[in-house]
Amino acid sequence: MRIGAVDGSSSPAFSDRLGYRIGVYTACYMVFDGSKIISDKDDENMVGGYMMVNQIGDIQQTRKILTLLMTAKEREMASRCIEKYDVDLLLIDGSFYGFRTRCSEIKNLDLRSLGIEEYSSGWELVKHVLDLTRKLVNSGKTVGVIKRLRTCAIDGWILSKTWDKESMLNRNDRSILRSLMPFGKYFDYRDIVEDEWSYLHYSSLVTWYNEMVKKGIIRKENTPEENRKNAFNYVNNKLRIQTATDLSPPTSKINVEDKDGIDYVKEITSRPRIHARLSKYAAPICLELGEGVDLDTVLAYTLKNVNIVTGIPFPIDLVDEQISIDKELPREFAEEVEATLLLESEISSDEVEARLEPLNPQKEG
Repeated sequence: MRIGAVDGSSSPAFSDRLGYRIGVYTACYMVFDGSKIISDKDDENMVGGYMMVNQIGDIQQTRKILTLLMTAKEREMASRCIEKYDVDLLLIDGSFYGFRTRCSEIKNLDLRSLGIEEYSSGWELVKHVLDLTRKLVNSGKTVGVIKRLRTCAIDGWILSKTWDKESMLNRNDRSILRSLMPFGKYFDYRDIVEDEWSYLHYSSLVTWYNEMVKKGIIRKENTPEENRKNAFNYVNNKLRIQTATDLSPPTSKINVEDKDGIDYVKEITSRPRIHARLSKYAAPICLELGEGVDLDTVLAYTLKNVNIVTGIPFPIDLVDEQISIDKELPREFAEEVEATLLLESEISSDEVEARLEPLNPQKEG
């Protein structure tokens, strides 16, 4: 089989130099034909970028923008990998729609005024990532490899049977499955979810349980079926509002009753999620399948090509090692910018000195 693997990395911390908040990011793909790496001499298999914005802005918004810039490059590299190498299977690091959380906070921002030339607005960046993600989902070749997952759908399933918080295990799915799942086996959420609800709905029962009790959505005097109907409807409406707020254009009116609007919850949760125990020495990982991807093929390949220490398929481990960004890189990048400014004859040395003067020479910015 010909396998592609894609990952991205962004600086874990910003460098605050010259009055700016500086962050860097990179994305890379590797292609394997059997056990042979065939992308080593491909000078297009790695890209990088940076952002340099004013320190005055909200640092959490800046972090979100940097993450989305990295995700955009990841998605672009994934599409290039599919087209250039005609891979049988493409592994991407993380879930397809994991980027969507908190997109609403940056949709209305004018990115050009922040110094980001590629996109005019936060929404343009979000839409670009969303469009590329949909393209990958529908390629028939892409699988998301989710290494860290906090979903608690199993506890939500238990809760939906008892409506008693004391009955839950108070552990996330990965932790529960690590204790229960034998090596070489897998767990499919579709085996426990009922009606039209998904793993995300069951997990959200746990998240919003106290809120639903406080609001009288769940009552002791109700029948279990009444509690089930009320709770899932409440959770579904909350999720629809959240996802639409994150992924709809800023001018859109959010109306959960609109049957003709895009149901982002259905779009996100339509991707099957499978927990697979690929190594007896490590916790299960979660595999998210794109449209038309064969589960048996994915399981056979990942079980045969796993790093038994991490429990992660080798291609993902290798590409992750290739692009990891050291925390010192933003500082080194900022120092390079400073040196370039000092050597630039067209720029006033007084202006550069004014920028550098406030810096404490004993501390790294």
